[in-house]
Amino acid sequence: MISLLMSTISLGLADSLNPFGISMLFVLQGMVKKPWHTLYFIFSTGVVNLVGGLLVYFGFLDIFVIGFEYINQNYQTALITVEIILAFILALLAVWEFIKPKIRAKIEVATNYQFEKDGTAIKVTSVTPKALVLIGAATTISELSTAFPYFAFLGYIFTNDYSALAVILALLFYNLLYMSPLLVLFLIYKYAHDQFDRLYVKIYALIARFSNILTPAVLAIIAAVILYHALGQLV
Repeated sequence: MISLLMSTISLGLADSLNPFGISMLFVLQGMVKKPWHTLYFIFSTGVVNLVGGLLVYFGFLDIFVIGFEYINQNYQTALITVEIILAFILALLAVWEFIKPKIRAKIEVATNYQFEKDGTAIKVTSVTPKALVLIGAATTISELSTAFPYFAFLGYIFTNDYSALAVILALLFYNLLYMSPLLVLFLIYKYAHDQFDRLYVKIYALIARFSNILTPAVLAIIAAVILYHALGQLV
């Protein structure tokens, strides 16, 4: 049991140092109406991570895999059609995301935030708690490709004979550690939000500059992967 505790602490802390979630929170802290609203984002990351671990441990994830294999074997034509349509839609979105900044540069559009005289941004009110929950869930899912500590932790659990209660408690503690840097950032922001707002204004333009390239690129890659999978089943 001591080894389970040590593994939970070491891997949980390692997994918590994921720059994507931290940078996402840093941006969102300057875009909420009330500072505590960011807790919706923080706890959604932990809950989604926890649910994913429970699904894997108790084998429920196998149901989705079996279901997909069944659809692929019995309704392959329909699946290929859906994948091609989805790839086409994502490709169109990628093109739109690429040309959208150029269109906006030529016309005046209403912005979601205003600036004070010193250049500090007033909170953006368009990021609602529901949106923060969805963003938190999407952030956790997008981090799966770099969640090596979590996979190692789940692998450790599978190779040892622990009770279901011990596993659940370990997963709860692990995800509390996983959220800890975000909770620390929340506390810092709560008591020093003015400094965060000024810094947010400076980095917002930089982030937007990269997102104008990154977003269409990611959409295009996903579309290409889906299309490759669909066409691969035809040959």
